[in-house]
Amino acid sequence: MSNRQDYIAAVGTLVPGEHPIGEAEKILAISQALKTHSKHRPRIIVEDEDGDGGFDYAVSLLAAWASGFSVIKQVEYPVDDDDETPDILQDSAWMIYETPDGKFLRFLEDKPAATEDIRVTYTALHTCTDSACTVEGFDEEAAQALAASFFCDMLATYFAQTGDSTIEADVVDHKSRAGEYATRARTLRKFYFDHLGIKEGATPAASVTRDQDKLPSWQGGRVTHPKRYR
Repeated sequence: MSNRQDYIAAVGTLVPGEHPIGEAEKILAISQALKTHSKHRPRIIVEDEDGDGGFDYAVSLLAAWASGFSVIKQVEYPVDDDDETPDILQDSAWMIYETPDGKFLRFLEDKPAATEDIRVTYTALHTCTDSACTVEGFDEEAAQALAASFFCDMLATYFAQTGDSTIEADVVDHKSRAGEYATRARTLRKFYFDHLGIKEGATPAASVTRDQDKLPSWQGGRVTHPKRYR
């Protein structure tokens, strides 16, 4: 599994040469890339919480919960790993309820006992530390390319804003380098979005799982073929 230093090295490989900005900017570019990647392929966390006999459970207790980003995808209760059929609650059995004290996962039909566990599946932001980064191995090269694109944007901005206006050659050189880095940034972003199979700027498709109670096809009616005529 890669760590932050691996990502910094990858940015350096993708954007070689001596630069007027350094490691601090590379780390910032990596952070920006991970936030962007999280929107497209969020980290999925499965976490167990102890029941306490009540119906409200603060979402802030979830270890990787990111306020303003994280979304609960599924709630399992009660948790029984010895049962081959998990008890996934329908959406109507729980809700996110906001109070002056924060947001809570509220059970609408149950009150989990202290002897029972609640299993919550939710989305979280990707992270990258000196120990490990959470991006899946299949997506790592693309995420690193995206980080390099942000670094190129920083370089393009730097060269676009610097230069001695009294020395024409210096101005031309800085504009040229700014353009080169801007072009390189676009190329790297294209690699990232092509890898994900999405168009840059497009809103990521929502992924929602619903438990729908539907009648079998032989019982249900049809617009042009009502059940009463069969």
